[in-house]
Amino acid sequence: MDDPSPSQLPPGWVSTTVARVGRVRVGRQRSPQHVGGRFPTPYLRAANITAGGIDLDDVQEMDFTPEERSVYALVEGDVVLTEASGSESQVGRPAIWGEELPLCCFQNTVIRVRPHAVVPGYALLVFRQHMASGVFADTARGIGIQHLGAARLADLPFPLPPLAEQERIAAEATRRLDELRAAREALETALARTREQDSEILAAAASGRLAENPSAEGEATGDSIFPDLPPGWEIARVDEVADVRLGKQRSPQSHSGSDMRPYLRVANVFEDRIDLTDVKEMNFTPEEYERYALKAGDILLNEGQSPELVGRPAIYRDELPGACFQNTLVRFRAGPRVDPGFALLVFRHYLHSGEFRRVSRGSTNIAHLSRTRFAAMPFPLPPLEEQAAIAARAELLLAESSERRETISLSLEGIETVEREILAAAASGALVPQEEGDEPAEELLERVGEPPPDRVDIDSELMEETGMSADQEPVREGEPLLAGVLRRSGPLDIPGLCRAAKFDLNDIDDIERFYLALRDELGESVEAVGEPEENQTLRAVADAT
Repeated sequence: MDDPSPSQLPPGWVSTTVARVGRVRVGRQRSPQHVGGRFPTPYLRAANITAGGIDLDDVQEMDFTPEERSVYALVEGDVVLTEASGSESQVGRPAIWGEELPLCCFQNTVIRVRPHAVVPGYALLVFRQHMASGVFADTARGIGIQHLGAARLADLPFPLPPLAEQERIAAEATRRLDELRAAREALETALARTREQDSEILAAAASGRLAENPSAEGEATGDSIFPDLPPGWEIARVDEVADVRLGKQRSPQSHSGSDMRPYLRVANVFEDRIDLTDVKEMNFTPEEYERYALKAGDILLNEGQSPELVGRPAIYRDELPGACFQNTLVRFRAGPRVDPGFALLVFRHYLHSGEFRRVSRGSTNIAHLSRTRFAAMPFPLPPLEEQAAIAARAELLLAESSERRETISLSLEGIETVEREILAAAASGALVPQEEGDEPAEELLERVGEPPPDRVDIDSELMEETGMSADQEPVREGEPLLAGVLRRSGPLDIPGLCRAAKFDLNDIDDIERFYLALRDELGESVEAVGEPEENQTLRAVADAT
């Protein structure tokens, strides 16, 4: 459900703006001169605002003077929102500050809304609805990083019910959302359990515990991965039971030729699944085709991947006849003593148990299994008939686990749908009944007036202790950032204003934020002086607020 239009609102409600129901302010810019100082102060940043609320596991500090603390300190009931995100769907993520720290300010990656004509719990619901319905995504601007902007947030519509109804809505929505949260946590626990069961099935298959008549006591092998195995089983090296080969390296001369063929690469090989959505081609000579052609039953493993996914295996079942493979994959072609289905179970066990990660080499981002290291890994080898039986039984058990996982996933999707419905109902007056005795929202706005400016209460004792002057020019509350800088510094060119406002000229995101701020203020509180072809400067508009 989209956000309601003014004509759809119940009696007693009014459509207003965010700026009318609360004081909107963006946080203080972080810059090198703020890293150290006499007033180290914890501050909130976008990373501290999560879907579950405020997360203070990683709180950083920077210098906030007593005057700045007065302006940027958070108080209980403030609603904080992420000002920017690399994802449109996550920009504007809101939470309520519950005074988790006795003193905490906020950075310019956060926008603060200090409620005035609205209770914090209801404001949070409206902002969550704006986020869920795409209002914040449509409002945000930027390339790569999406910025909501304090001015744009302040102008957004805000459906305002009577004050008493706000409290009823917040209480009822909280109750329902808490129930959903508990249900989601239970389902996520069950979902994680199905993944654990998969790992247990794979481990049992590879070690003989899934055999039809597993021995009560295994025979000692001396191998670190398989210390004991059922009678009749043995340990071999991977390259003793199969042909192990690395694929063809891609090179410029292979981009074209008379023998172009499709080939598989890491992007095509997932766990127990070949994905043919994006298949590329390169030239394979007849000799190369003989060497790199795939056959049904070949197992392909990711040679280079993130450490947790290196070695990810799947069986090629001739889904793409005539396909070859690249050197980002290792091919395992089973010999006469190995059933490919059983071999896949062993390699999936190595993936889940971390054995592939343990033997691989590389950086924290990319790990390489290598043909040599993979070939030297141990391979549990039961009789061939037993391998086929284990593979069949494991397939049934894994299919059952997959069905449970799919059912749980559908339930989780249903919870997301119900959550969106609750938010839409809360913001449209459909969650709780209206009561005739409630003061209409329009009268509420007339009674409380405009949101007051942030108070600048200077800690005189702290000022005296640190030798700061109390008669320095005060901050004009409500004054836009760039206009305030120009009022103190006088006319500046654009680079000078960018530096004076403490934006980092070497930081692309900072430059983008500066130009967004300039665009919002130009013509309102900032004006250009001089001709564009000359050294045009900027200055604050007289009496701008």
